[in-house]
Amino acid sequence: MTIGALFQPKTADIAVGGGTVSPSFGSASIAKDEEPVLIDKRLKMKPKESLHVLIQLRAMLSAGVPLLAALRTLRQHSQTPHAEKALERIATIVEGGHDLSWAIECLPRCFDSFVVHLLAAGERAGAMDESIGRAVELQEKQIKLTGKIRAALAYPSFLLGMTFVMTIGILIFLVPKFENLLMSKPELLPSTTQMVLGLSTFLRESPILAASMGMLFALGALIIFKSRKVQEAAFDSISHLPVIGTLIHKAFIARSVNTLALTLESGVPILAGLGHAAEVAQLPRLRALWEGAVAVVRDGRPLHTALENENLPPALIQMVVAGESSGSLDTSLRTAAGFLDRETDAALEVFTGLLGPATVVIAGAVVGFIVVSLMTPILQMANFVG
Repeated sequence: MTIGALFQPKTADIAVGGGTVSPSFGSASIAKDEEPVLIDKRLKMKPKESLHVLIQLRAMLSAGVPLLAALRTLRQHSQTPHAEKALERIATIVEGGHDLSWAIECLPRCFDSFVVHLLAAGERAGAMDESIGRAVELQEKQIKLTGKIRAALAYPSFLLGMTFVMTIGILIFLVPKFENLLMSKPELLPSTTQMVLGLSTFLRESPILAASMGMLFALGALIIFKSRKVQEAAFDSISHLPVIGTLIHKAFIARSVNTLALTLESGVPILAGLGHAAEVAQLPRLRALWEGAVAVVRDGRPLHTALENENLPPALIQMVVAGESSGSLDTSLRTAAGFLDRETDAALEVFTGLLGPATVVIAGAVVGFIVVSLMTPILQMANFVG
C-alpha cells in the first residue's frame, strides 16, 4: 500500500532475517539490491488458497516438522498451480538464509501484509506456530464476513438476473404483438410507450449490436470496479445509505478492530497494528480515522483521544479507555472485536431481511413499467371508442 510509505520514515524497522519489516504496513521493505530478484508481483493466490497454506503450515510446525521440510512438503501436495509456485518461491528464499516473514513479503499478491508482521513478531518471540495461528484466525474472519455478504446477495442477484432475462423476453416477443395497434398514430403515444417500442425494435433488428454493447458494458464495469479507488468510492457512497450503509460501516469497523487486536496480541508494535487497521478499513473515512490515530499515538497521546468525536460505537471507545488504563489494550480490543462482530451479524440479518422484498419491488417495478407503458394508450383508445 502506498499509504505505508507515509509512516515509514518516522518508525523503526524490525530486523527480519536478511531484510527488514517496517512496523508501519503495506509496502515491501526488502533491500533494494535484492528487490528485483526476490519480489514477484505476478504470482497471485486467492484468500482461501493462502488460508489453506497457512493452516497446513501451522499444523506441520506444531507437529515439530522443520520449516524448510514443511514448505517442501506443502509444495509437493499443493492443490493449485499458483500455490505450488508460491510455496516454491518461499522455500527457495528461506533456503537462501532469509526468514519466513521476509519470504512471504516477497509475494505481496499472495498474502496480506498483516501476515508478514504477525510472522515477524512470532520469529522474534520464538512462537512461529502461534503467530501463524493468529494470522489464520484473522484471515478466516475476513473470509467469513465476505462469504456472509455474498450469501446475502445471492438471492437478490438471481432475482435481478431473472428480471433482466424476462424483460428482454417481453421486449422481443410480447411488445411486437402490440406494435401494429399502437403505431397507427405514433405521435400521440406517451413518451414511455415510445421508449419501450423503440427499445423493442432495436433489440429485434440489431441483436448482435445490442449483445455487443451489453458485453462491452459488463466488461467495462468489471474492469472499472477492479480498481481499488473505485471500490472505495463505491463503498463510501453506499455506506451513507440507510440499512446497507449501517452494515458496511459496522463490518469494516469490526474488520479493523479484529486486525488491530490480533496484531497487538502477537507483539506487533501499535503503529504497525494501526496501519493494518487502516489498510483493511477500505472506507476512506475509516482509513483516515486510523491514519489519524497513527499520528496521535506517535505523538505520545492515548489512542482513545483519536477515536473520540468519531462515528464509532461508544462501547468501543470505552473498552479502549479501559484497556489503556489497565495496560491490557490487546485484551480489551479482542473483547470489543467480539462485540462488533455480533453487531455486524445483527445488521446483516436486518439487511438480509429487507433485501429480498426490496428486490421483488424492483423486479415488479421494471415489469410493471413495461406493462403500463403498453396498456396506457390502449385504455385511452378504449375510452375514446366508448
